[in-house]
Amino acid sequence: MLRFESLANDKRSGFNIEWIGQAGFIFRLSNGTVICIDPYYSNSIERYEGKACRRLWYNKFIIESFTPDYVLCSHDHLDHTDPETLPLIYAYSKAIFYGPESSIEHMKKMKFSDKRMCLLEADREFLLCDFSIIPKRTRHTEDSVGFLIKHEGYSIYFTGDTALDDSLDFLKDERIDILIACVNGKYNNMSINDSAQLCREIGAGVIIPMHYGLITNNTVDVNDIRNIYDHWCLNYFIPKIEKNYKITRSSND
Repeated sequence: MLRFESLANDKRSGFNIEWIGQAGFIFRLSNGTVICIDPYYSNSIERYEGKACRRLWYNKFIIESFTPDYVLCSHDHLDHTDPETLPLIYAYSKAIFYGPESSIEHMKKMKFSDKRMCLLEADREFLLCDFSIIPKRTRHTEDSVGFLIKHEGYSIYFTGDTALDDSLDFLKDERIDILIACVNGKYNNMSINDSAQLCREIGAGVIIPMHYGLITNNTVDVNDIRNIYDHWCLNYFIPKIEKNYKITRSSND
């Protein structure tokens, strides 16, 4: 069984994960490499779509001090390719930015250098250090992707935004240790029950819910997540916001 050990201060200890809200995750590798997926630090959705989309809370970390090596965007929606967050990360770090064509087009409008943008192609594996990533097409937007991630013997699938359908059948042939799944149930995304069904069908070791708890009109109750996952008898982990967790296996695995 996998364990998630809270790391109070040392973010360099082993392979660890941090949820920064919505679909945003940070992976820190043993060698110090930092990989960030779908960071949404701003309140741009409210500015574009109105107060019903207001943030419920704000990140505490100082973005000027946030210096990831790589940033991956799963698709071009504001909370995944954010026109206010990404330029700040670009300015204060040396990060290389990855995304499908729609995200890359937005980055070009943000005046990103060609040297710091890389196009993601569905089903084409690429390596960031020894972090293997295969973008997989999802049913959300025209070119949205999820990420099949392999590192240090762990296999992780980050669904990105997606509906539950046969586009995810490939996961039945994978041994997924950690399923990071959207649960908001709106805008063609999986519901909590959908994510539970997917976890059960693919036999994932543990499920981590995401895409809730941030946007006023696009969230679910965390207690509903617990109750439904308990009903499905799933192993699940609900991380606290901006808390770093070291991923390990129990000694009897």
